[in-house]
Amino acid sequence: MPEKNTKFDSRLDQRNHKRKKNTILNILIGIVILLIIIVTVNIVTDDNEKESANTSNTNNEQTEENSENTSKEDKEKESEALVGDSTDSTDSTSSNEEPTSETETNETTDDSETDTDTESGTVTTETSDDPNVESVVIDSGWQPIGTVQTGDHVSSYTKKTVDWDEKVDALAYAANLDPSDMYVVFLGNGGSPQKSIGTVTSKDRSEIYRISLEWIDGEGWKPTKKEKLKALK
Repeated sequence: MPEKNTKFDSRLDQRNHKRKKNTILNILIGIVILLIIIVTVNIVTDDNEKESANTSNTNNEQTEENSENTSKEDKEKESEALVGDSTDSTDSTSSNEEPTSETETNETTDDSETDTDTESGTVTTETSDDPNVESVVIDSGWQPIGTVQTGDHVSSYTKKTVDWDEKVDALAYAANLDPSDMYVVFLGNGGSPQKSIGTVTSKDRSEIYRISLEWIDGEGWKPTKKEKLKALK
């Protein structure tokens, strides 16, 4: 009997030992499987996060590209609008420039010849080819200064004669100077017996004129042209 019990106990111990081994083995297998599951989940999660990040980056890039394209389109539209405005402005400027050109032409004409209406007549101011002449003035309002001479007129270039003095008065009249504040630099024949030309200056030398005169029978000497000179020569 004792031997039978011993054998039975030994078998029982072996079974328990096997059960423990199987239990431990099962636990280890379960742990390995759990670890595999955890690692797999982590890998899948990382992949999903990467895909999500890539998708987000792609969306951002597309958004930026769309924004850039939109910005380019807006800029192109603005450029087209500006070009259109510039063209309109150029057309408008061109249309406005035509009268300006006419104005400039008129101004150019005015620079060479200017007419001024006064109560006594029209004063015409012209330029001259003579470099010493600042301007040429012709006044339609100039009148003969009068004369005390009678009979046939004989022009005289002798100082203190009646004809000489009347010439000097006519020069002062055209120069708008007082005879007492004027020097007669030259007085001579103007190309014919009834024409004279004289050069006068104010005593301070600020005004210098060369004046052409013409004799009008019974009325005296009349100025016909006044040249304002830059210097005495």
